Amino acid sequence: MHAVRKTTWVQRGIRRLSLLLIGVLIFVNGCLNPFAPEEGGLSSGLWNSQETIGGLLQNFRTAYALRDSLRYADLISDDFIFQYYNADLLRYDQWYRDTELRATGGLMRSYDRLDVRWGPLYPEELDSFSQVDTTVEFTINFSLSVGDDISIDGFARFRARADEDGRFRIISWRDDY
Repeated sequence: MHAVRKTTWVQRGIRRLSLLLIGVLIFVNGCLNPFAPEEGGLSSGLWNSQETIGGLLQNFRTAYALRDSLRYADLISDDFIFQYYNADLLRYDQWYRDTELRATGGLMRSYDRLDVRWGPLYPEELDSFSQVDTTVEFTINFSLSVGDDISIDGFARFRARADEDGRFRIISWRDDY
């Protein structure tokens, strides 16, 4: 004769509670991605807050180096104007934000390497300038390397402003070769 073992309601309750806890643990761990970087993780050291002109210029350089058109778009004000000298017409021409973002996005997609260097006449007092609701105008020399064969040197005359969010954005850029 076999001994029949009866489980009490306490034992059944403990078993159900254990299964429920295992299910909850599997669900919670299933929602976590162990390979996802922490918020502000991997790329947080690459980008500045843009609360200074120096931070804006560093983000400009990083956006070009990483060919990140979304980050570049965040550097450009909604009322942005780019001015350049048209040698064929012997005058300055200009374009606006939409054309700037299309042109720069095309450049970023077309080349594997883009490198912007500021200086050597970099105005160091700009690094820490952070006055909100103030427009700053400055000229800075640059060197742009495009791919392995093209290098462009010149001067950029920028106007930048920190809006209510405290972040500087470029409102105009005049290209002076």
